[in-house]
Amino acid sequence: MDEPQQAAAPQSANPDGVEVGGQTAKVCPVCQSGLSEGNIQNRPVLYCTQCRGLLVGIDKFLPLVEFLRALWHASSASLQPRDNADADRHLTCPECGRTMIGHPYGGPGNVNIDTCEPCSLIWLDQNELRRIAMAPDRVPLYSKYDSGGGRLN
Repeated sequence: MDEPQQAAAPQSANPDGVEVGGQTAKVCPVCQSGLSEGNIQNRPVLYCTQCRGLLVGIDKFLPLVEFLRALWHASSASLQPRDNADADRHLTCPECGRTMIGHPYGGPGNVNIDTCEPCSLIWLDQNELRRIAMAPDRVPLYSKYDSGGGRLN
């Protein structure tokens, strides 16, 4: 007779809101530790358990921010000025090995992000996703512009 199989214990989210899974072969662009599979509210990310940064697909980023805004109820408090200490760093993309481009994020949150356009990936340092999602700007980022690139009135 077969032994009854126990259901896997549900993972609980860590303080960053990430349910951490198994480690991947990809390396953290900041601290060089192995990145782990992760989920934020059932949305896949790669997560560094050492420096607590995360890698998310560009196509998944805005929907994740909008979802977290609805969940976390953005604050009306003003944000501290952006810390430009990480503005001139040169991170290596965990996917392709190219140098990621660091730049100020144009949406709310007042943070610097790192992107790899060829791989369509965004690297967010610890608390940057939370800072973006909790920012006072409540207008969806992708609805501010019409399809022609002009600002809507």
